[in-house]
Amino acid sequence: MDTLVQDGDFKTDVSGYTEEIYSIDEACQRVKFILLTQKGDFIFDRELGSDFSGLIGSSDISREAELRCREALADQKEISVGTVTAESKSVFIKLFVEVFYGEESRILEVILNGDVF
Repeated sequence: MDTLVQDGDFKTDVSGYTEEIYSIDEACQRVKFILLTQKGDFIFDRELGSDFSGLIGSSDISREAELRCREALADQKEISVGTVTAESKSVFIKLFVEVFYGEESRILEVILNGDVF
């Protein structure tokens, strides 16, 4: 289970010890948190989060998902979003988000269930 700490991001390793994460790992953790948080539900910042409502049934689900990802992550100045693709499954949507942090990049997989949209 990952832990959010105000002055940095931490995770628990396989041995149960807490370790700090940096760079692209921290950026991906932040992106995933924002995309999986329904906008308005995070008590400390009601503007943080995303809104994927109406994504199911969209004629161009990847384009719509990309727009919503960019909107949700607009305030993250040091993180850029590249390509976003989406696959619609029966009860969930699978997003593949290209995350850039400085010189590093990674494709992040985010699974949205009915609680998020």
